[in-house]
Amino acid sequence: MLARTLLFAAACAAALAPAEATPPVGSAPCIACRAPLVDASALFSTEDWVALEGGVVLRHESARTNTEDDHSAETHADGLIKRAPEQVWAVLTDFERWPEFMPHIRNTRVERRAGAQLWVEQRYRILLVPLAHTTIYNLEAGDGRLSWRLDESAPHDIAGSKGAWALYALANGRETLVRYDAHISAGRAVPEFVEQMLRERSLEQMLSGLRDEVLRRYPEN
Repeated sequence: MLARTLLFAAACAAALAPAEATPPVGSAPCIACRAPLVDASALFSTEDWVALEGGVVLRHESARTNTEDDHSAETHADGLIKRAPEQVWAVLTDFERWPEFMPHIRNTRVERRAGAQLWVEQRYRILLVPLAHTTIYNLEAGDGRLSWRLDESAPHDIAGSKGAWALYALANGRETLVRYDAHISAGRAVPEFVEQMLRERSLEQMLSGLRDEVLRRYPEN
């Protein structure tokens, strides 16, 4: 009888114990510590590196498709943020504050989280065209990588989206090279000028907006 009573008390205590808090999205034992070391001189020309250091976002585009049913393209961009990867990661993964510094985004809401994956509902506007979808983000903090794909099971106004942000430590961890790769397919339901803005103008604004927000939150390196 005593043993049964003790077991019941232990079960009650376990049920009443507070659940272990899920670590904040922006926190991790290390950020980009497993990312490969990069040699900026091997990746960029002297001219491009000077431009990066001056705050220019370098953008490239390839593999564009433009048919009646598909307006899509792969895009790539590089930016330099003169802060540590930990600081860049903390801002980049602060999804619900994206409307404060990411172009066109009006509202974001983290719908759910399962381990390193987050489902984030995003609403935005390109000129007068409202758009919305849910994006599945995969956080690989040690690799400094934030990959994503469109949640096709949820309502979405674009045909497809996938890509990744990648962070690389430079200057002994005091600076961060940010590399952005994406493949966006607007689909025939979205005007072509909207797809073009998603691919082109927004790209520079995203990286410069991220940089400015990191510098604002962390004014000293």
